[in-house]
Amino acid sequence: METYIEYWKVLTEAGRSSPSRARKLLKPYAKGAYLDHLVKGVEQMVAQGREPYGQMIPRVKQVKVGGKYAEVVDCQDMSQAAMADRRTHQVIPETTKGNSTADIIAMLQQSSDGRWRLTGLRIKGAACTPPSP
Repeated sequence: METYIEYWKVLTEAGRSSPSRARKLLKPYAKGAYLDHLVKGVEQMVAQGREPYGQMIPRVKQVKVGGKYAEVVDCQDMSQAAMADRRTHQVIPETTKGNSTADIIAMLQQSSDGRWRLTGLRIKGAACTPPSP
């Protein structure tokens, strides 16, 4: 679960950097086609003149582990996150609308070095109720 939580912190920083730096930042947390997908997302944000603003806050509801594979079910708090203009760093107003929470399912795999890395992530559009603290 630690890898999943740290991933969200690093993802914001990666989104504010160049695609090559994003790959280096994300490599300890994501692998394979999913890592490539994330770097492509950074390339698109750069082309659009956007960057992440604020921070997503994981609220993990469940972790299932089976051998070298794991699934994290999260009711993520997105109320403090949006997109910003890459040049001015000002929030783009239309990116603050929508649900303040979202159900997320993340798939992880334990690598040969023993680290867990994300291999995929599905975001369901429906709002959710975070677990009690």
